[in-house]
Amino acid sequence: MTRRGIVTIFLGLLILAVAGGAGLWLSQNLIRRSEEVFTGYGEAARRNPFYAAERLLARLGRAVHSVRRLNDLPETPAAADTVLVAVPTYVVSAAESQRLLRLGETGGHLIIGVRHDHEPGQGHDHLLNSFPVRSHRAESTVMGPMPVKLDDAMPLLQVRFQSNLRLNDAFWQQVRWGQGRVTLLTDMELFANGRLADHDHADFLWALVRQNPGGQVWLQYRTLVPSLAQLLWRHAWMSLIGLMLTLLAALWHYSQRLGPLLTPRAGEQRRLAEHLQASSRFLWRHGAGPAMLQAARHYTLRRLERRRLGGGEPLAAALGDSDQPLTEHALIHTLQTLQRLDRSP
Repeated sequence: MTRRGIVTIFLGLLILAVAGGAGLWLSQNLIRRSEEVFTGYGEAARRNPFYAAERLLARLGRAVHSVRRLNDLPETPAAADTVLVAVPTYVVSAAESQRLLRLGETGGHLIIGVRHDHEPGQGHDHLLNSFPVRSHRAESTVMGPMPVKLDDAMPLLQVRFQSNLRLNDAFWQQVRWGQGRVTLLTDMELFANGRLADHDHADFLWALVRQNPGGQVWLQYRTLVPSLAQLLWRHAWMSLIGLMLTLLAALWHYSQRLGPLLTPRAGEQRRLAEHLQASSRFLWRHGAGPAMLQAARHYTLRRLERRRLGGGEPLAAALGDSDQPLTEHALIHTLQTLQRLDRSP
């Protein structure tokens, strides 16, 4: 065996030994495990913020319907139905308010959220004006969950309200309305997909729905879409302020006079010769040279006939027609000849 063959075999054995040692170390030190990674909500959950609540109530045996707008709700829900309204109360019209309140009068359960300060009987909130409940901003903010109990038969629930509003110094109020009831909440996001599993939020929702055990549940989930101006002011207010200041500075800059005022020039009358010259140049630029020449010839001929004068060859050349193209130089020369003949004694 040659020396080159021995070196090749040695290198091959060395590579096999390194690969075997690495494989043995990896098999003893690597641990295989599975881990769940949150990749975001699916399409249905992104479209419906109460999708988890809908699935929960459906698995608990209730008939649940999710609708986007108030107009998608039935005109006359059943007497035992529960309706959760996510749209702000101050945008609900008087007719829609009466339609929702009729649900409570017939024995249904209306769950609505309060998002602004309100005094009973005042303002233009047709829905809240019907209840003796005052909403106001609190100076202190509660960070932890609060105990909630609907009745004496149910256990105490821990619910975290993320709102600085108070309804008669509480986070929620339940009002009897006709044969049914109305529940006012300062934080409707309790039942949203991201917070339903926190604390006892799911139990609180189930307790509210269970107060009307025989009816269906309607979840109106679409809130008002903010306008472009509201979105810009909410997310780009610094840029808007800078733009407005820039526009004001530009208006101020361009409104300043750059020099003294110039007095308008007084209108000067031109001489008749200047008007005739300007008119003739205008006519020449627009192809009226032959007409001008013909008019001059006719005028000179009449003057000469009246005076009974002969002009000889210059007159014949000036009054005769030519097949040659008329140029500006020829026109001027002919007009000057006609003028001399007219002035000749």
